[in-house]
Amino acid sequence: MSAKRLENIAIYYSQRYLTSEAKLTAHLENRLFREVSDSEERASFSRDITAIVKKLAAVGLVNDREAASAKLRGALRSGYAKKAAVAVAARSSRVDPETVEAELAEAARDALPDIDFENLDRREEGAALATESLKRARRGPWRPRGQDETTNRRDIAWLQRRGFGFDDIRTAMDVDLVEE
Repeated sequence: MSAKRLENIAIYYSQRYLTSEAKLTAHLENRLFREVSDSEERASFSRDITAIVKKLAAVGLVNDREAASAKLRGALRSGYAKKAAVAVAARSSRVDPETVEAELAEAARDALPDIDFENLDRREEGAALATESLKRARRGPWRPRGQDETTNRRDIAWLQRRGFGFDDIRTAMDVDLVEE
């Protein structure tokens, strides 16, 4: 292992994947741990990692905002509610949640073009997101084989795990959750 090899690994990784500074640092530290057995040598190379990451960030190969936005768009397309999508994106891109929240409005418009976020209030927005999640996953009223009580319960639980509230779920599933 040499400093040049470590830099080449970082360049290749950042060209191949849209990555944040923290994620690239973790990747390089992992590679060091796997390839260098001497702890003193590993410590000397780990000091180079910060400089390499800063250099790639200055060039534009590493960008926290773009990495967070990409993960956020993926989480929204996967069917997560906005708050849960922010948490998932922040955790997976290793970026602070404030940076991810700053990208939320634009990412929501890009990821879900069928929903008109400008003309919806907060309550309608959650129901629209839950409905779109069910459509994309072919769950709820969009199940190909139809619905019964068991599938309804599973779909409601699926939406709950995705971070949606009961009012949003009730509207999206078009069922009354309060059974007598």
